[in-house]
Amino acid sequence: MNHRWNLNQYITYVLLTLFFLASWTDINGMFAELPQIILTQPESWKLGANLALTTNLGNIAPFTLVLIKFFYRKHEFNPVPINYVVIGIGMLSCLLLTFFWSYTTIVVNQRRSTALLILAFSLSLLDCTSSISFADYIHRFRKEYINTIFLGESFAFILPSLLAIAQGNGRLHCIEAINGTNKTEAIYQSPRFSVSIYFLCLFIILTISLISFILLRWTSITRNAYHTESETSLETIDTIYSQPKSLTTPSYILLSLLCSYISSVVFGFLLAISTYVLMPYGHKIFYLGTIISPWMLTIVWTLGMIKPVLRQRYVYILITLGSITFAFSMYVALKSPCPPWVDTT
Repeated sequence: MNHRWNLNQYITYVLLTLFFLASWTDINGMFAELPQIILTQPESWKLGANLALTTNLGNIAPFTLVLIKFFYRKHEFNPVPINYVVIGIGMLSCLLLTFFWSYTTIVVNQRRSTALLILAFSLSLLDCTSSISFADYIHRFRKEYINTIFLGESFAFILPSLLAIAQGNGRLHCIEAINGTNKTEAIYQSPRFSVSIYFLCLFIILTISLISFILLRWTSITRNAYHTESETSLETIDTIYSQPKSLTTPSYILLSLLCSYISSVVFGFLLAISTYVLMPYGHKIFYLGTIISPWMLTIVWTLGMIKPVLRQRYVYILITLGSITFAFSMYVALKSPCPPWVDTT
């Protein structure tokens, strides 16, 4: 087999990476933009928790898809139409956010960010579904292209963060009221570009992903990138006979439960309490924490590509260290708005 890649193979690799940007860019972008959004929306600090709850409800979509695949496993699952729907509706939702992200209505005698939450739920349904449909799609390609899905998802965290850095830190300043009542007024200082422009940039990123997917599907660039039947059979045989079966049933169950626990912490609790953990220490800290945290996931994914297999004891040590950090974050959130060391260097 010739191991030197030609131009088409490099282009295929780049196109796949750009296509996988559509996986979580929009939802990640919404949370990266949270420091700007909460300054003008009626929920204020509660908006992060509301968004976390809304986006996690989107997991009903992949759960439904898994059930469909289970009950209709005799039929071949085709992820291509689902991928078109995921990217298309994601683009539409980001475009609508550009115009309606600040639109509010009165619900149960309180003003709510109705449009933002509805569109966030729509995006979460699609992004959660992409975790399955995109994974099914990449398995059509040869194994050297598999890591494009991890690279694309890494960029899906980095790009919204870079956009937020380029946007700058909009903030509130308190000044004395002009009417001589000794009261202060909150003045919002705009960042370099507005929230609407930010969502428009996310729309452009998803458009690039759609164009990449169309090129992958309808051009001859990828003609030598797909699995052949013989390659699939040889890889399956090699996997069966070369890998040791060292994972026992109790270990499998324990690791599955720990995986559920980690997912609930990282994508549930931490997103919901981030505002309560960071905002008491100032808007700048909230801004920095929000835009820096996605880079940690990217670093971990990069390390995972370099060192894909770890001994179980190291996994347990990392989970223990993460749990200690999470416990401290929960303590700070419960003590908010007056947590330890607030108003100190």
